[in-house]
Amino acid sequence: MDYRTIVVELGPDAGCVARIRMAADLASCFGAHVIGASATGLRIDPVRGAGDDAAWYAELARRRLLNQVASYRELLGNTLADAAPAITFSHHVVAEETGWVLAQEARVADIVLLARPAATGGVVPSLAAEVAEYVLLNAGRPVVVLPDEVRRLHGGHVVIAWDGQREAARAVADAMPLLLRARQVTILAVWDRAGRPDAKSDPVAGLRHYLQRHGIVAAVRTEQTSLPVGAVICDVLGELAADFLVAGGYGHSRMRELVIGGTTRTLMRHTGVPVLFSH
Repeated sequence: MDYRTIVVELGPDAGCVARIRMAADLASCFGAHVIGASATGLRIDPVRGAGDDAAWYAELARRRLLNQVASYRELLGNTLADAAPAITFSHHVVAEETGWVLAQEARVADIVLLARPAATGGVVPSLAAEVAEYVLLNAGRPVVVLPDEVRRLHGGHVVIAWDGQREAARAVADAMPLLLRARQVTILAVWDRAGRPDAKSDPVAGLRHYLQRHGIVAAVRTEQTSLPVGAVICDVLGELAADFLVAGGYGHSRMRELVIGGTTRTLMRHTGVPVLFSH
């Protein structure tokens, strides 16, 4: 399978241009069409009887928003023309919340590129899912969460965070087009209990053999630790000089992830490389 439709989130964040360039890079590699998605948010009309000032401010806000959306389209077109002039693209604008728009667009695409959520700095997150989390949980497609400065999405060193669970298996399958083009692939198994796995033990051996049948010879790195798994993975990515991470997302219940912090939440906010998540 190749990626034929790529959705990229357009927004005011500092990483938007880099994200568009990564979409262009992938589109050139796979012959894909790029969709830039803009969400204007829900339109709230003035309350009846609120007066002329309320209507005037609402119209002013609407015009400002439309101008912003127009600037996103210009940015999308100019960046793609500069990076990969041969690829096709479209700009979809929807008057809904950002997470909902991106989840809907992603359902009829192969992959979606998203901005990385801000680090929480130890503050307990709200129960409301942020954009990247909402899309991951609701799109049914792989999402790539990108830091502001992206090194590469294909052709480099890809690390697979592997625990043998359904979400990780889904992520490996969804990332196969990128794994096949990787310069190097490493399976990273982080264990938080006795019985440290090695390259010949399950579930690592099964994944190694699966990848071999696709022509991918993967190295293996195992870590046994009592520390938070997400933090360990982030440290190992630096040691390995990884360019890209493949991981399952939200293998536990959503409430448990919120209470204990969650490996997914850590990886989504604190890795210095792009992460492909599947749920």
